[in-house]
Amino acid sequence: MVSSLPTDRAPALSVRNLTTVFQTREGVVRAVDNLSFDVYPGECVGIVGESGSGKSVASLSIMGLIGYPGRVDQGQVEFGGRDLLLLNDKQMRSIRGTQIGIIFQDPLTALNPLFTVGRQMTDVVRAHRKVSKSDAAALAVEKLRLVGVSAPESRLSAYPWELSGGLRQRVAIAMALLLDPQLIIADEPTTALDVSIQAQIIELLRSLKDQLNFSLIFVSHDLGVIRSIADRVIVMYAGHTLETSQVDALFQQPNHPYTAALLGSAPTLASDPNQPLPAIEGRLPSLNNVPKGCVFAPRCHFSTERCVSERPLLQTAGQDGRQVACFYPLGAPVNEGVGR
Repeated sequence: MVSSLPTDRAPALSVRNLTTVFQTREGVVRAVDNLSFDVYPGECVGIVGESGSGKSVASLSIMGLIGYPGRVDQGQVEFGGRDLLLLNDKQMRSIRGTQIGIIFQDPLTALNPLFTVGRQMTDVVRAHRKVSKSDAAALAVEKLRLVGVSAPESRLSAYPWELSGGLRQRVAIAMALLLDPQLIIADEPTTALDVSIQAQIIELLRSLKDQLNFSLIFVSHDLGVIRSIADRVIVMYAGHTLETSQVDALFQQPNHPYTAALLGSAPTLASDPNQPLPAIEGRLPSLNNVPKGCVFAPRCHFSTERCVSERPLLQTAGQDGRQVACFYPLGAPVNEGVGR
């Protein structure tokens, strides 16, 4: 759907070997394990995978929002010439909202039910800029109008619980855009919405990204949503990256068996309504007991003894810069691996 963006520019965000762990009674859980990717100016990178794959934890790690008992164990998050993981709380607060915005999964819980929309939006503005209440309110109205909220002046006096789900999500998007950040992280922003409102929010984010030229990380478990908005896709499973690709290439020819299984389990116009969709047998492994070899091997119909005993590295597959962590990829061969 989206043409490839030139990558000869410096990335807006560069994540290298990001590893986030949680201390539990059973031991240390690696929720995100050596995640690396770049996001270029004006680009949308989609992160997709089942619940529990580490998508949201990765997003919160970038924002410095991982709380106890979790912590970022290693890695670098380069943004604006600085490693965000080396900044203290005060320095990160100066970046959140002004340079990086975030849209949380459920606006009903992300917005404070005890304060009006106007109070919450103007507080964000005045926390970062020395402006009057009236100027902050004017900016809030401007952003609400930008995201398609009708009668934005009257919405300032409304409480979040007085708004519909779609309106609350638009308010959350407006808050993320308040101070014109260069990067927006959208953490499953359409999950709590019905299908028709989902389509509106996706189209809104796509339009705003093009209009304002910000970079976007879009997290979702829904491949259909990812296909409609992303330029590139990262497929995660059990905290690991299994495949990265331009969005069109991924849907035309998935390289990893897990990606193919995800695509196969999603309904399409060609699906027979009288036949059940194929499900991925089994479940995600416990992060306390991740398989020694490929993390997807216990559920993979193509796994071999090598897959069970040895973990494949993420390597380039083909000539288009795609990467896959599989010894026997479905599409192009990886180094000496044999494609199926």
